[in-house]
Amino acid sequence: MRMAFFFDQSRCMGCNTCTVACKDTYNVNPGPVSYRKHETYEIEDSEGVFYPLVMSCNHCENPICVKACSVGAITKRSDGIVYVDRSKCQGLQACILMCPFAAPDIADRKQEPTYSDKWISRHPMQKCNLCMEMLDRGEETVCVRACPAHAIQVGDFDKLMRDNPGAVQLSYSQFKYAYTNDPNGTSNTGPSFIIKPRKPLTVTGSNR
Repeated sequence: MRMAFFFDQSRCMGCNTCTVACKDTYNVNPGPVSYRKHETYEIEDSEGVFYPLVMSCNHCENPICVKACSVGAITKRSDGIVYVDRSKCQGLQACILMCPFAAPDIADRKQEPTYSDKWISRHPMQKCNLCMEMLDRGEETVCVRACPAHAIQVGDFDKLMRDNPGAVQLSYSQFKYAYTNDPNGTSNTGPSFIIKPRKPLTVTGSNR
């Protein structure tokens, strides 16, 4: 099994309920770290129509962050979930540099005023872990439960692709917008993120 996110862009209202619920559940204070990020972008010739995009860590098939971490703080489980052991992180930030989707992040003192005596770094890296403890208990992820428009699903990659006609795997070459970046040519990581793109709105007539 390869766990993945499915995002139906045609359903998303840009309400940020998923991002707020995630921050609240994991006690992420205001600051540079946000496990889920919401952006909007505009397609050329879309006549001012903006499209929502909400992503977190994409739990890639070939996660470059795992390879980049020289201290073994980042692990990929057999079900594809990529998570960080914050007690091992030394704050080297190689994962942040290499990730093409800006998923890993490090808090500042205001966002994370207290720290654990088990940590090596004052502010070890943190990111979405796909609510793996909830999934292990057979529960839904926080973002899936929170979304009022049912725009998010979490499940097996292949099944999500089969069950959602018109969906495509996130590709950097197709989605060069929002907070994606590819400074090191690492876009072939195979993100476990499936998106059903919203079709551009068309004007068919006039009331004049």
